[in-house]
Amino acid sequence: MTDNAEARPNRRMVARFIEAQGRDAPLMFWALVVGAAAGLVGASFRASVTGMDNLRGHFDSGDLGFGAPSPWQAALLSALAVMGAVWLVRRFAPEAGGSGVQEVEGALDGLRPMRWQRILPVKFVAGLLSLGSGLLMGREGPTIQMGAALGRMLSETFGLRPEHAHVLLAAGGGAGLTAAFNAPLAGMLFVIEEMRPQFHYNALSVQAVLIACATSDIVVRGVLGGTLILPMPDLEAPPLEALWIFPLFGALLGLIGYAFNGLLLGAVDRMARTSELQRLLLAGSVGGIIGWLSMTLPNAVGGGEALIERALTGGIPTLFLLALFLGRFVLTVASYGTGAPGGIFAPMLALGTLFGLWFGQISHGWIPALLDHPEVYTVAAMGALFSATVRAPITGIILAMELTGGYALLLPIVLTCIPATLVAHSLGGMPIYTLLLDRVLRDEKTETAGRLILYDTSPGEAGGGGQETVARLAERLNLEWVRLDIQGDPELEARYGSRLPVVEFDGVEICSGELSERGLEEGIKRVAAGTGAKESIAPRSA
Repeated sequence: MTDNAEARPNRRMVARFIEAQGRDAPLMFWALVVGAAAGLVGASFRASVTGMDNLRGHFDSGDLGFGAPSPWQAALLSALAVMGAVWLVRRFAPEAGGSGVQEVEGALDGLRPMRWQRILPVKFVAGLLSLGSGLLMGREGPTIQMGAALGRMLSETFGLRPEHAHVLLAAGGGAGLTAAFNAPLAGMLFVIEEMRPQFHYNALSVQAVLIACATSDIVVRGVLGGTLILPMPDLEAPPLEALWIFPLFGALLGLIGYAFNGLLLGAVDRMARTSELQRLLLAGSVGGIIGWLSMTLPNAVGGGEALIERALTGGIPTLFLLALFLGRFVLTVASYGTGAPGGIFAPMLALGTLFGLWFGQISHGWIPALLDHPEVYTVAAMGALFSATVRAPITGIILAMELTGGYALLLPIVLTCIPATLVAHSLGGMPIYTLLLDRVLRDEKTETAGRLILYDTSPGEAGGGGQETVARLAERLNLEWVRLDIQGDPELEARYGSRLPVVEFDGVEICSGELSERGLEEGIKRVAAGTGAKESIAPRSA
């Protein structure tokens, strides 16, 4: 009897263990699959971007047999690449523009779709075009969104439970960040810290994210190698009496991060108010400037990894460091404002390096005994500018160390990142991805409710036409639309016959006569925003 009584708790424990494994093991398995897939896609994307950079370098140096191009030829090539990237995004997957992190957060909250069938090819190809053009954007934005899309793809393909699908979406995003930088711990922390309002946090989901990130890192290292992304010389930790300067340095970076967010969002908003043609032309103009600079001032363009290496070797004079920082600051904002796919982490790391090295050299000149190695400020600035902008200081701290191997500099990095975050927060700033998601949701409310109706005549009749314009707009905004031929309907002929074609949205006439996408879109926004009663919105010609 005693032996049976003692065995019963053991059997219950074994039964609970088996039950837990049956419930939890499938999620761990799919996290492993998502991590491997994100690692493969991320490694492929990184290798493709490197190939594009090498091809562009051979083109710029005239090694392709065409002779050395002029700056204007390089400008034209970059302009066409950026315009191609923006056109692909706007035509097939508007949610693939920019970083894509805000779209992942929106999908986690159930507020945004994750159309993986479109996002995966568009983000990959358009991302190659935008990064290959020399825009100041990073590869981590595409890899994060593609990783999340892979998580959604597997969930839908194999009919996984909704709670598992949610976790795999987040795990794919973390694995994508890992694939971009060989930084598995930063990938996991980014999900937990940055996506904390949307992520369903529990012990099981955290384990799944960690498995996905670790698997992604193993795959990427197996394909591309395991070297540090931004190797630094071995730097000793600063003495205790020198630590007081890092909080002051962090506060200054908090001001810069706050300004960066405001200017970046302003650039995105201004681009959103343009027509499709204007958007393409403006994007091409930015690309042209980038291409011209690639021939005349190559350090001013690109994601910034090569620039960081050169700056750390002392190849850039102190005064030019500040000028280069200011120039890249403006160009980073302009690059993201085009709407082309690309992340902001990499260019922020370059900005942090330039400003940190400038600050370190200046402070070393004023107080030579403070620090022997001004390069310490560069690692601290990388994490602090990220923290002030994204508002994820733990991720910023870990990312700076994983990228550079500067684990001995943990304390100065912490003392810089915390004030940077606090200053940006105290100024009333919001995390950049929260701002971008709010803007996407705001635009969604004014762009996707209701149905378009095109009143028209048969092709070839007077006044007929406009179908292609309405069809393009409806596909871009994800709207339902129908065409109604008014011939044979006396009431409709009397109402619309002299003004064809006529377009209604949600029962309100928004445009007539010569149709344009811009005119139709403005009309849709007026109706959806409720700027007046239906009868008060007068017909207008585009």
